[in-house]
Amino acid sequence: MNEHDRYMADFFRVFEVLDRWGPGSEIETIKALEKVPFSPKTILEVGCGRGIATTVLAKNSSATITAVDNDASALSRLTERAKEAGVADRVTTNCASMTNLPFAEESFDLIWSECSAYIMGFTNAIKEWRCLLKENGVLVISDLVWHTSKPNADALAFWQKEYPDMTTAEVRIEQAETAGYKVLDSFSLSEDAWRAYIVPLQARVDVLKFEMAESEALRDIETELEIYRRSLGEFGYQIFVLKIKE
Repeated sequence: MNEHDRYMADFFRVFEVLDRWGPGSEIETIKALEKVPFSPKTILEVGCGRGIATTVLAKNSSATITAVDNDASALSRLTERAKEAGVADRVTTNCASMTNLPFAEESFDLIWSECSAYIMGFTNAIKEWRCLLKENGVLVISDLVWHTSKPNADALAFWQKEYPDMTTAEVRIEQAETAGYKVLDSFSLSEDAWRAYIVPLQARVDVLKFEMAESEALRDIETELEIYRRSLGEFGYQIFVLKIKE
């Protein structure tokens, strides 16, 4: 196993028992869904992870949902969650990369992506996914943004390394409008949404930190958690509800 493979194996070992792979809450998923100006019939969820948002969307709509992730184990857990929630008949999974989605143009009236679009970049995502939306379709997408123009040095250095394209919500709104969308709503995730992610992750790190004391991946996760503790509020996730301009 080479160094990269070892790093990724350690990284996934930390997250393999956690259902939530990013901040979020049922309340805020529903809040964003309520901003969609129609009752969706076909939803594409990109970067669905283990299906927390998927089941919320299914229980709060009558839509059929295609859930996409490139991690097969995550999709297996999503399928379990859908069965437990009684919505499996309306949820289909597809193991694919968000950069190469295997769907025809104008296949969906709503595309949903929570805490995952940074992988390909916000501007790339809103441009490349637009063709998959039907006329007057809506894209709900979240991104990590700065809430201050003067973040502390540690937070700035960390995110310049981890997400150099990170900017403000205002800039993302301008980029969305340039890409042909009307912004229907935009709001920040709450502290409760962050706690839902951070608290279980910290507990998992505490369990593993002795037997994985030499793991670079674990040290990086610990650094990220420390940045959250010290600087959350200077940055956060912003949800954008975007409609194709008529």
